[in-house]
Amino acid sequence: MVTTIRVLALDIDGVLTDGTASLSESGDEDKRFCFQDLDAVTQAARAGLTVAFVTGEDTPSVDRLMRRFNCDLVRRGVKEKLLALEGLARELNVRLDEFCYVGDGDRDASALRHVGLGLAPLNATRSAKAAAHRILSKSGGAGAVAEAFGLIRQIHMFEENASVLEKDMYAIVKNSLEAHQRLLELSLPTLVKIMQAFVRTIRSGNKILLFGNGGSAADAQHVAGELVGRFLRESEPWPVIALTTDTSILTAVGNDWEFADVFARQVRALAKPGDLVAGISTSGRSPNVIRGLQAGRAKGAATIGFTGASGGSLAEHADLCFRAPADSTPRIQELHLLAWHTICEMVERELLRTTEI
Repeated sequence: MVTTIRVLALDIDGVLTDGTASLSESGDEDKRFCFQDLDAVTQAARAGLTVAFVTGEDTPSVDRLMRRFNCDLVRRGVKEKLLALEGLARELNVRLDEFCYVGDGDRDASALRHVGLGLAPLNATRSAKAAAHRILSKSGGAGAVAEAFGLIRQIHMFEENASVLEKDMYAIVKNSLEAHQRLLELSLPTLVKIMQAFVRTIRSGNKILLFGNGGSAADAQHVAGELVGRFLRESEPWPVIALTTDTSILTAVGNDWEFADVFARQVRALAKPGDLVAGISTSGRSPNVIRGLQAGRAKGAATIGFTGASGGSLAEHADLCFRAPADSTPRIQELHLLAWHTICEMVERELLRTTEI
């Protein structure tokens, strides 16, 4: 898509005018245009754009229109619009992708394809519309030029804001990198213990149950997919289940009891001593995740929590708890994903190393 527009080039009939004409008493042909478009041409010039007209006509009515629009840069009697625009580009020392061209006819199609921003009025021909980057909501002679200039202003405003947006993005990425650095400095001992718990559970022939809400539900399913499928290497599938995928169970329990029981009831049905139950909650306060961990303990399973820096009350119900060293939900989720990937890679490596020996 375009990044800079320096030239606004316009067809006349069907763009600047409505494509119709009337005859004066003297027999002169008069073209009808919109005063809003007249203002837009003036504003475009004041904004620093070069305004040019490229038309297939060469009649006195073109002279009258150009005087009214106060424009000297006109290409008349043009049949090949693209060639005319390329000539203008050389004359003005401007790249063709810095042109916005508004055209409505079949002969405009090639030019519309090759400029930086090709626009077709609402009443343009089918081929012109197909070639344009965007079809305007206004017809020629009825505000199409004003709408085109409005789009160019939006592009320029976006360019002006780009440096501010880049600074904001830099701050977000920097904040994330700082959180990752804290994980590296503070969290590895806990992640090693969680990885070892995964390995012990699988080696003993037991299973792992995972659950969470929203993005944490996606994490639970992601981890199950990595270990039942594969992470990096071919292996046997391992018994890991996400309790977030059975919509019949989730909706039945949520409807017949309460949503806070959607994981606990499944844990009560599936968990046994030696299993591992892992609950994920960025806030550490999700009632259904906490109840799921409580049910796991009641069944004699080991419990693991994934949460944010505060831990919330979830940490109290987990034998091991990874507290991502961040406070905002996006940063916590980013650290959770890194932690889960690290665990999955190490679990796979350890289990396959044992098998190979």
